[in-house]
Amino acid sequence: MKETSVEISKKERFSLKLQRIVGLATIPIWGSLFVLVMRFGAKYKIDKIREIRKQYRELLNESKGPVLVCANHLTMVDSAIINWSLASTWSYMKSFRLLPWNMPERANYWGSYVLRFICYLGSCIPVDRGGDRDRVRKSLDKVTYLLKKGHLITIFPEGRRSRNGRIDSADYSYGPGRLVKAAEGCRVLCIYLRGEGQNIFSKVPKRGEKFYLDMALIKPETNHSGLRATRDLAQQIILQLSQMEQMYFAACRQ
Repeated sequence: MKETSVEISKKERFSLKLQRIVGLATIPIWGSLFVLVMRFGAKYKIDKIREIRKQYRELLNESKGPVLVCANHLTMVDSAIINWSLASTWSYMKSFRLLPWNMPERANYWGSYVLRFICYLGSCIPVDRGGDRDRVRKSLDKVTYLLKKGHLITIFPEGRRSRNGRIDSADYSYGPGRLVKAAEGCRVLCIYLRGEGQNIFSKVPKRGEKFYLDMALIKPETNHSGLRATRDLAQQIILQLSQMEQMYFAACRQ
């Protein structure tokens, strides 16, 4: 499986670097406020958060090459909850690499200057799902460039919030497969996140929700080429997430 060549302009590279620098410089402020909102405003809790953070560091230490984070999708704030679960603000300050870039849908936040500013600080690259192909390609090219440079990227293989509360292993995006194909030696950190009271999709979890999070590091590989390779790699990722979901319901929702 050959690595795909991706080029972005010097202006785009500078813009991404500047965004990361601004995010790192200001994370003591927005990171602390974010945790306060999560813990004391929404009263969210992460089950076994210390074990999760330890496992996250250990898995990244095992991975010397690119790492793509792929998670199931139930709410509009899944990325934020995942970031909070994986490391503390202090850990992100010491090693900003631990904080993944995210790809939120532009339509969900672009109309608010406040949300746009927050997403900028939190290392977000907007994507127009189902929109103009050139704009979608440019977003994916930026993400591919970052992935190959060693940055972590979070993406939702389902492409949208699950409508029935379960992973759809028949209808999903091939985007993760394209990214894995583009970055040689890329591993995928599969994350399954779910609130104990979450049955179907919603904008935000209910106040006081307690979250379960499981993760597994895999290395998808394929003997195919072209679109078949992209589809094969994406399928391996979605099947891994489906297996993690089955384990969750078998153990936690009996």
